[in-house]
Amino acid sequence: MKSFYLLLWIFTAVQVHAQNPVKNSIDALLLEAVPEESHPGVTVGLVKDGQVLYHGSRGNMNLEYQLPFNDSTVFGLASVTKQFTAACIRLLEKQGKLSVQEDVRKYIPELAFYGDTIRIKHLLNHSSGIRNHNVLLDLKGFDYSHRGYTNEMIQALMFRQKGTNNAPGEKMLYSNTNYVLLALIVERVSGMGLHEFSKKELFDPLDMEQTFFIQDLETLVPNRAYPYFATDKGYKQPKSLTLCVGAGGMESTIPDMLRWSELFLNPAPEYAYLKDFLTERDTLNNGERMSYGRGLFVSPYKTLTTYHHSGRDRGMRSQFIAVPALNLAVVVYANDENINAVNFSYQILDLFVQEPTEAGQKATFSPHMAAELKAFTGTYQELNSDLRMAIYVENDTLKAVSSRGNTGTPLLPEGPNRFSRIDNPYTTYAFGQEDADDDLQVDFGGAIFYFERIQLADQPNQHLEAYAGTYYSKELDVTYVLEVIDQQLVLTYPNNRLVLSEGQKGVFGANRRTKYSFHGKTKEDIMYFEVASEGTVKNILFERAAE
Repeated sequence: MKSFYLLLWIFTAVQVHAQNPVKNSIDALLLEAVPEESHPGVTVGLVKDGQVLYHGSRGNMNLEYQLPFNDSTVFGLASVTKQFTAACIRLLEKQGKLSVQEDVRKYIPELAFYGDTIRIKHLLNHSSGIRNHNVLLDLKGFDYSHRGYTNEMIQALMFRQKGTNNAPGEKMLYSNTNYVLLALIVERVSGMGLHEFSKKELFDPLDMEQTFFIQDLETLVPNRAYPYFATDKGYKQPKSLTLCVGAGGMESTIPDMLRWSELFLNPAPEYAYLKDFLTERDTLNNGERMSYGRGLFVSPYKTLTTYHHSGRDRGMRSQFIAVPALNLAVVVYANDENINAVNFSYQILDLFVQEPTEAGQKATFSPHMAAELKAFTGTYQELNSDLRMAIYVENDTLKAVSSRGNTGTPLLPEGPNRFSRIDNPYTTYAFGQEDADDDLQVDFGGAIFYFERIQLADQPNQHLEAYAGTYYSKELDVTYVLEVIDQQLVLTYPNNRLVLSEGQKGVFGANRRTKYSFHGKTKEDIMYFEVASEGTVKNILFERAAE
């Protein structure tokens, strides 16, 4: 098989130059994304019909030595990793060592029982309701600049948790913790570390010689790209002491990722079961088909079905997308966090995608139907977050602007109660879902964010002294102190000092996708509050300490 791929790459080197329109278009996109060759940059791979049509880069993988990207640059995948962790679960299932229908607690008995059975499949498709550890660490005031975390630390944190976000199978809420727990299951069932098991059972058989889970932070990785972020004083390199695998923690190359893409486009008979498993969309408790498979999003783009996942970390962005109907896959890696790898991949995809036919064109609203658009207007707030979104009508057009934005974005009608962003057609807004606890679902290419329509307090930020005090959370093992300073409610906890403002009555936030819900009206009544954050953590209890 190795010789086959060697011949393939030699052959397609000639083919790349034959595809001048494609090559020229992608080269132009690279130039636009990376105007200065000496800056961090992007590396891109494109395979179609079994041939590598493009593999090119612009910018440097290492700024210290001004080393440009090359054909075998190794880069971090971040959350693109999840499909490989899921593949390891399927390999164990094929070996008869587990079933995705089994209770997670069979293999992780330390995890609390939350009133219903969380199955392995719920971890795979993000419907377990388990809280996202990244958010929990932020709520603890974890110091990322001087400390790192490990799988073992995350496991210990999760074993302290007394609640979940939802019942298993109720809804899809993306949580990295699901895949940290899946990594633990792989290790306990196989008797090997995830690095060892994946190499032996997955990467070696697929000839992915430059793809691996990180084992430690000290091992040298030849030809590795380093992440960078821009500051007023130039680019800097983020330093991380974190070693956490399963949800992320993998590295690969463009050639290896393009080989992997063939699993979704033209799988060898002996690996077809892996494609079926990773792209299988489970059904939620209400009968709705999910948009997430096992480690991959499965979603439409201009009438085509796509398999995709992106990754992001400080100083880097990654994207993998495969389109079976076009027999095409795109891989993008950027070592500058300001470069949008997802948008870049769709710009490349658009070189091959025909516009929808007349029958599939978007719905339209005439000016006299403005009243119908007004039915969608109002103030919406993300469930388990203080992020708000204003939906309004301007010039007979429905627009949306978040509490973090400044300018409203026009929304184009797609169908009944459904709209898409004019600047991003794979981001959709669906209003008024039946039998749902939300009033609006915003779908970012398969990742769904849930909003409810709210009524803001008429006279916010009154009687702030009632909320002041010291509060403690057993689940996070952290103390919060609330004080009234200069007629503002100020929250302090490790490495954080925030000014809180009232939105709904008794509900505060700092426009950081975290909300603090107090119970009671007077200082004597308010004995606790609950914290929810980023849509993936809710009901973290903070009890008032005795004074």
